[in-house]
Amino acid sequence: MKNTELLMDKLRSLYFELASTPLEQSDANTLCRVAACICKVLPVSYSGFYLFNEWQREYELCISDSLIREVPLKEHRLSENVMMGEEVNHQIILEKQVTLLHILPEEGPKAILCMEQEFPTPVEELAVLKAETEKLISLLQLDGRRMRRNHAYLFELTSHLLSLTSQKKILSEIVQGLRKLYPELAYNLLLSQDTELEAELPVKTIEYSDDVIKRVSTLAFISGEIQIEEQLDKTGCSLYAPLVGKQGVYGVLQVISDKGMYIPEKEINFISQIASTAGKAIENVTLYEKSNHLVSDLKLINEATHKLNSNLEMKEIINLVREQVMDVCHASEVGFIYYNGDNEERFDVLTGSTAFFNTNPGRRFAEYLKDHTDCNGEPLLKGDFDRIDRFPYRSIIAIPMSHSDTVHGIIAILHEQPYFFSFNTFKLIQSLIQHSTLALTNTVLKDKLKKAVKTDFLTKLYSRNYLEEEIIAHMATGEMGTLILFDIDDFKSINDTYGHHIGDKVLIQVADLVKSIVNNRDLAARWGGEELAVYAPTITINEGVQIAGLIRSQVEKHTNPSVTLSCGVSSWEHTVTDTVSELFIRADKALYEAKNNGKNSVVRYVKNKS
Repeated sequence: MKNTELLMDKLRSLYFELASTPLEQSDANTLCRVAACICKVLPVSYSGFYLFNEWQREYELCISDSLIREVPLKEHRLSENVMMGEEVNHQIILEKQVTLLHILPEEGPKAILCMEQEFPTPVEELAVLKAETEKLISLLQLDGRRMRRNHAYLFELTSHLLSLTSQKKILSEIVQGLRKLYPELAYNLLLSQDTELEAELPVKTIEYSDDVIKRVSTLAFISGEIQIEEQLDKTGCSLYAPLVGKQGVYGVLQVISDKGMYIPEKEINFISQIASTAGKAIENVTLYEKSNHLVSDLKLINEATHKLNSNLEMKEIINLVREQVMDVCHASEVGFIYYNGDNEERFDVLTGSTAFFNTNPGRRFAEYLKDHTDCNGEPLLKGDFDRIDRFPYRSIIAIPMSHSDTVHGIIAILHEQPYFFSFNTFKLIQSLIQHSTLALTNTVLKDKLKKAVKTDFLTKLYSRNYLEEEIIAHMATGEMGTLILFDIDDFKSINDTYGHHIGDKVLIQVADLVKSIVNNRDLAARWGGEELAVYAPTITINEGVQIAGLIRSQVEKHTNPSVTLSCGVSSWEHTVTDTVSELFIRADKALYEAKNNGKNSVVRYVKNKS
C-alpha cells in the first residue's frame, strides 16, 4: 500500500510539472514525454503510447525523435479491438513481461500504454497509473489544438462568407477551405438543376425522381439533416451535409473518405457547421438577388405601364410588349391571339406577332390554346410540351388577356429547349401582360369603333362619309381618279315580293361581288339605300367603265333572287379644274341616264375640258 502511495506522489509530481509547462508540440511528442515520466517512476525498460487514430480506427505508435531503442512490439499499429475488452493485457516476449494498459480519458483521444518490464506491475499500481494518466491527458487537451484551429477557421470563414454576394464564390471558398483542412478527402456539391456554376467546381445535380427518393443524398436534401453512408465493405464512408439556411435547403455537400478511412464524430460536426454556414450565406445571397430582381421587375413593369398609358396605337403596343417579353425570357416566338367573339373566324393573329403564328402549325397551336385555356382563363407553363405531333417547341408560356372577367385572347411565348422558362420568369411575364392587357384591349376596341364609324354595318362596305373624305383627300394630292355609282334596279319590288330580310341578303350578295372584283387600292362604299359606289384612284374613265361592266354582269349572274345594276361613271384629272361636288353630280347624272335608258346598263359622263 505504501508503494502505491509513493508511486502516486511521484507520478503526480512529474505530471504536475508536465502540465505546468506550455506544450506546443504534436500529440505524439507530448505522449512520449508522458511515457518518459512513467519510466522514471516504474521499474520498466520501455514505456510508450499507441494513440488512437479516429480516421483509420486503429492505434498508432507515438515515436519521439529521442527514441533510440527498438520497441517491444514490432507492430507500429494495433487494431481497434486489440484489448479484447480487457483493461490490462500481459504478454511474454523473449522472457520479458509486456503490459498493455487501456487509457480512456474523459477529454481527449484514447490510447494504449505499452510497458516492457522484467516483473509484472501490481494491479493496484496499474490502477493508479491508469487513473492519473487519464487525468493528465484530459488536462493537456491533446486534441484541443485541432479543435481550436477548427473554431478559429469557422469564425473567420463565417465572417468572410457572409460578406460575399455570389453563390459561386461562397461554394468555391468552402471547397478550397475543406481541401486545405482535409486534403485526404474528396468533395462534391449536389445542387439543383437550375444552378449555374463554374466548371472547375465539383458540382453534381440532385435527382428528384421517385427512383432515387430513398438515396442518402436526396434524404439529406429533403430532411435538412446530416446523413452518413458507409461503403458496402465498411472500409470507408460518404458524408452528406445539407447546406441549410433559415428558409430552406440550398444543396448538399458530399464528403468522401478513401478506402480504409473513417470520418470522426468531431470532424463530422465541424464539417456540418461549415455546410450550415455556407447554407446561410447562400440564403443571404439568394434573398439579396431576389430583392434586386424584384426591384428590376417593378421598374420594368412601371416603365411598361408608363409607355402603355401614352395613347399608343395597337401596333406600337404589341411591339412594345413583344420586345419586353423577348428581353425578359429570350423567347423564340411570341404570338398575340385575339378572340373574335361571334365572328366566323375564331381568332385573329395580331400584327406584331412573330412569323410562326401566321403559319399553319402556328394557327393549329393557337386553336389548341383557345380550346384548352379559354374555358377557365388560367395561365399555362409547360416545360416539356408534347400534346401536338412534331411540334418544334417544348417550353411554352400562355397568358390569357383578361379584363373585367372576360378573356379577350392569349399571348403565347415559345422556345425550342425543354424547361427553358423559369417559374420566376413566368410570374414576371404574367404580371407584365396583366398590365398591358387593358391598354391592348382598349386599343383593339378603339380600332373596332373607328372601323364601325367608317363601315356600313350590313354590307361591311365603307360608309358614304368615309368615301367622301378619302376622295377629297386624294383629289388634293393625286393625279386622277374614277367614281362609279351603282343602283340595284327595281329593289323595292324585291322587298315587296320577298320581304326586307331577303332584300338585305341581296344587298350583301351585291356588296360581296363588288369587293371580290375591285382591288385593294379601290374603295367600295354603300352610298345609301340600295345604291353602292366604287372610287378607283389612278385609273381613267374608260377603265372605270370596264370595271362597272364586269360588276354589272357578275351581279346579274350570281345573285339570288337575281337582280341587275344601273351604273354611272365619272372621272377627274389634275390638269382640269374640278371639285368633289362636281364629280359626284356627273356620276349621279350618268346613273340617272342609265336608269332612263332601260336599266341594267353602264353610262359615263365626261367633263367638258373647255
